Amino acid sequence: MDDIERFKQRLIEKENPPDKVEEATKLLSDYYNFLQTKNKNFDNINSKEFYEFSNELIEQEKNTGFSYEVFIIFGQFIENHELIRLGREVLDGSEVMSNLSKRLIEEFSQDFRDDVFQDLDIPPLGIDPRAKPEYTKKLISRLHDKVGEDTCEAFLAKGLRDSYYEWRKPDRERFLKSQNIDEFLAEKRKRFIKSLEKHEKEGTLFFTQKINKEVLEYVKDRPEIEGGIRNGNILTVSKIPHETINYLKENDELLKAYYYCHCPWVKESIKDGSVDEIPNVFCNCSGGYYKNYWEIVLNQQIEVKTVKTVLNGDPICEFDVILPNDVVKNLI
Repeated sequence: MDDIERFKQRLIEKENPPDKVEEATKLLSDYYNFLQTKNKNFDNINSKEFYEFSNELIEQEKNTGFSYEVFIIFGQFIENHELIRLGREVLDGSEVMSNLSKRLIEEFSQDFRDDVFQDLDIPPLGIDPRAKPEYTKKLISRLHDKVGEDTCEAFLAKGLRDSYYEWRKPDRERFLKSQNIDEFLAEKRKRFIKSLEKHEKEGTLFFTQKINKEVLEYVKDRPEIEGGIRNGNILTVSKIPHETINYLKENDELLKAYYYCHCPWVKESIKDGSVDEIPNVFCNCSGGYYKNYWEIVLNQQIEVKTVKTVLNGDPICEFDVILPNDVVKNLI
């Protein structure tokens, strides 16, 4: 409880609104008391019990974005990586199903949306990750059956994540200052490596994962990760594994795919063996993530093709970004 009191004082010093200070303190105190019933404290939390408490928040309608941000900020305050990871895990991709609902209405109709969702509500924030693939399986299977492969792929390829425009806008400015796309890509990769090196040196998390020297070497040896390899107007990019340390240690191909996968809406299906029940067309949503990024950077519409995914049995997830001719006209 001493950590909670110190955290409360820090929030007060930072001139946070008194009602938010009290809300944050009450949340953490409730979580601490919950852990005590399990003979645990903040030092030995785990995913299972975190989501048990999260389910209580859902039942009490306290599962707000603010609540999970508090877990993250408090985790940073007490240097608890697991609490930071769990809080970020809840928020990562949490908008996907609500965005799916909105876009079904916008691009088809309210009746069509209701037909796809049928008996399903939008999953609550903080739901156990193990329950998420069931939503994906039902919703995407219904969409696929109603519109067919091509229309479903085109719909998902636009992405279901938010655009994060303000976060990505600085890269638009960097692109405009670069001599060409290759210079921009080279600088982008340098920043990415430098960021990972900083996390490794300071012992902080890169989103939800630790970075060590093995991870750094793995990324440095693969220029396609996040930056990309350009061949004419095709930019091939792949993701850094979601849990790279575990990925590099693992020999079992199924578990390697699990540690690689970033998608919170399918990841657990790889581990429990139900992945074949989820239409692999859903992975075009990941291509949409890159599509949204590059459309902000280039300030024009582009196409992204999903080439490889672990959901489809490939060892990695890989995407081809089709660069517009005016971006590469003097480089091809």
